[in-house]
Amino acid sequence: MTARSALRTLCLAGAAGLILYGIVQPVASEVRWLVCLWASAPLLGLAAWLSAPPAPRGLSGSVANLGLVVIIGFVLLSLQLLRQQVIRAEETYYYVALGTDGSTTSNVRPVLDSQRVLRGRIVDRDGQVLVDSQEVAGFAQRTYPLAERYDPRTFSNIVGFFSTRYGSGGLESSYAEYLTGARGNEWQRLRERFVGGTPRGNDLTLTLDAELQARAAAALGARPGSVVVLDPRSGAVLAMVSSPGFDPRGLSFNPGAADWEAENLRISQYWEQITSDGAGQPLLNRPTQGVYPPGSTYKTVTAIGVLEFPDLGQPDTITCPQTYTPQEGAPPVVNSVDGLVSLTGDPSDLERVFAFSCNTAFAQYAVRLTSEGMSTIARRFDILPPQRAPAAYAEFADLPTTQSLLYVDPGFLNLPRALADTGYGQGQLLVTPLQMAMVAAAVANDGVMMRPYLVQRITRPDGGIIRETGPRSIRQTMSRGTAATMRGHMAAVARYGFGKLVSDFVPGIAVGAKSGTAEHVPGATPHAWFIAVAPLDAPRYAVVVMVESGGEGSSVGAELAGQVLAAAFATE
Repeated sequence: MTARSALRTLCLAGAAGLILYGIVQPVASEVRWLVCLWASAPLLGLAAWLSAPPAPRGLSGSVANLGLVVIIGFVLLSLQLLRQQVIRAEETYYYVALGTDGSTTSNVRPVLDSQRVLRGRIVDRDGQVLVDSQEVAGFAQRTYPLAERYDPRTFSNIVGFFSTRYGSGGLESSYAEYLTGARGNEWQRLRERFVGGTPRGNDLTLTLDAELQARAAAALGARPGSVVVLDPRSGAVLAMVSSPGFDPRGLSFNPGAADWEAENLRISQYWEQITSDGAGQPLLNRPTQGVYPPGSTYKTVTAIGVLEFPDLGQPDTITCPQTYTPQEGAPPVVNSVDGLVSLTGDPSDLERVFAFSCNTAFAQYAVRLTSEGMSTIARRFDILPPQRAPAAYAEFADLPTTQSLLYVDPGFLNLPRALADTGYGQGQLLVTPLQMAMVAAAVANDGVMMRPYLVQRITRPDGGIIRETGPRSIRQTMSRGTAATMRGHMAAVARYGFGKLVSDFVPGIAVGAKSGTAEHVPGATPHAWFIAVAPLDAPRYAVVVMVESGGEGSSVGAELAGQVLAAAFATE
């Protein structure tokens, strides 16, 4: 083989590799595909030039080179069309792009195609119909029976919206193929096409408890924030509140309206209202898409690391000074409460510094664990460094999610002060409320972290089951012994520590808890966090509450979590 043929083969192999890698990328990674496509162009051009006979000099040679460029351009265009219209056609057709404020941009054609389809119902765990469809003037209209008992805004982050002008969001988007019957009901749709009849989509049965959802939302009120309630044994989502919300009826087109132009104007005005700067981003599902510093609730993860690596962490050899300087020249770590050592004792142990949320103790623990230990324990809970983090959290696919991050800047944990700050829940930590609910649930479930899920069953209009989802574990995040010890430490928080207010709302029930007060913007009121599990002898509920700029976690967070737990037990 001559050097010329070897180079040509190498160029073709490189171009083919780039094209194959790029063409299999998901629609969301369009930039990666385009980079691969354009990077293959010079390789294809060089291979073609090496394959062609030498062109004569002059005008004919220039024309030949120009023709080569045109051919390469045509090949690139053909590859782009092949990917968009054949290989990724269905994914492109249904693709929904998410904005940072939770708004969506999608292909309106499938929405228009489904105007004559009675989309399937969405019902809660007890069969209560939340969303339905009715036929109006030969068209399908989305209806919301939930509004007869509840504020529709309470469920908006979950059911989402269906609009002929603005596409869809929430479950209406992520399960659109099932709700329209395009998937799971293909034979029925084919029969309707030839025989006739009104097409009807498939129904979704949720793990959600509508009454608990409504009561949790009422407890949160108008404050911006999140509430999540999980069954730690299965991962089932029992409640998931995001505030503020929106009324999905405002985006639902009424085909029976006398003036369709006026109806479209009404929908446009409501869309502008909920996407305006002062609306508070109601389209953002805060429990799964909002990322925040977790504050002292993250001490739960650090404490687990200390117990899992006792040789490094030395759990029962610790102090709680008012200040601690992990790095010379850097500002010291300071406790938020003066004289905390009088409550923890000196020396102290893991239970007491956890119960009284001693920042300086957990800063010391983090330094002992080192960057490697802190990263290892965080990864067990899917809190990842940026270089390993996907854009979305893969373990919860029912709704759009954001990946939780251990830090943002590469190498951040190499600095002792940064490591110390991370140990007590500050630093560059950014987590979703759902992620912290999963941490609490893992402690409650003997260390096994279950995959959270919201849709438990998809059924055809005739009742036949298309798909059923059940409990599925992600991994063992800690030993059973560590989980039992942590439940004891969380019990101390609720019994005598900085979270005992939560126990007032569920008298006679043993609760495990951890409060968190998270600083974010300098000078702003901190976020109020609280995680809780109950009853401790056989946990059935894992709760996280998060109030944006809400104040103290030990007061605001504990009160809200107590109200949510009380609602959970009352609705059993």
